[in-house]
Amino acid sequence: MRATKQRLAGSALARLFAYYLTGRIAETQWRQLSRLLDARTATPEEREAMAAFFSDLLQERGAEVRIPRLKEFRELLATARMAV
Repeated sequence: MRATKQRLAGSALARLFAYYLTGRIAETQWRQLSRLLDARTATPEEREAMAAFFSDLLQERGAEVRIPRLKEFRELLATARMAV
């Protein structure tokens, strides 16, 4: 039988919230993430992808993660949308 890496159950958004509740995400980071997740320009799929990306970074690095500003996030979304 092949060994696989087990992922945390639940959505990436739930994992991020759990990280916040346990102190792995600081208050300032949580506010920044909330702004991005609440951005009207992002689709639900893009929000989930962003949450998965940051959740994976926190799981891998277990340390400080730089959250982009809303303007940077909009530019990243625009670039990603052009590539599709």
